[in-house]
Amino acid sequence: MVYYQDDESVYNLIPREQVIPSRPPRHVSGYPSKVHPHDLEFGQSKLQGHANFGLPNGANSPMTTKFLKSHEKSPVLPEPTLPSQIKTKLKTPVPTKDERPKMGLTSNKNYITSNAVEVILSKPGKVPQEPFLWTTRPGYGDAPMYLRKNKEAIQREKEHFEQYIKMRSQPESGQMVSQMSSEDRAQLILHLKRKWGKVNHHYQGFSLAVDNEMKKRRKEDLERQLAEIERDIKSLERGDVILVMDE
Repeated sequence: MVYYQDDESVYNLIPREQVIPSRPPRHVSGYPSKVHPHDLEFGQSKLQGHANFGLPNGANSPMTTKFLKSHEKSPVLPEPTLPSQIKTKLKTPVPTKDERPKMGLTSNKNYITSNAVEVILSKPGKVPQEPFLWTTRPGYGDAPMYLRKNKEAIQREKEHFEQYIKMRSQPESGQMVSQMSSEDRAQLILHLKRKWGKVNHHYQGFSLAVDNEMKKRRKEDLERQLAEIERDIKSLERGDVILVMDE
């Protein structure tokens, strides 16, 4: 609901009090009226005075009493005083020719001979060293230890592989089959797990970036060895009865 305010009201009939505004005081200028406007500065007091044509003749002539005297510009030093900290002498003064040794002490040392002996027995300062010959060191030209170990490991793997091929190629009819004991099976599993750990250690330390053919073949060889060892371990752990063909 909206209410509209109308100007007509019964209260408008009440006579209102007439407010007469008060008149402000007359304006009075801050400047005295007796001063002529020509005498007022109006911010021109900072202007430079009128110029002239210079000093009169003879005013710029040098004065005979004003000249540079001797040592007039030399710095004036203070009077010398005693130092606050006296420096101690590091060495005793050299005895004079008139001084005699205390307590009649004398020395029969021959300084010329002693200096010559010291120079002869002293080590030389810098001696030119001959270059080290690596060809004369012990073990030069021999195969490194890691290469010999790798060669032996490869030879053992080759012998085992040849033995395995030979065993597979023989006819099964003429071979005897025996059951592997639980102790031998547990020991074989333990050896296989140790071998798997060594191969896995080499595989984990292999570079992630396979940027040439040699690294690719080496990585594939390690993966193949891990897969074969895992397959053998699973075969041994699958059952308790393990049959072995006798040679």
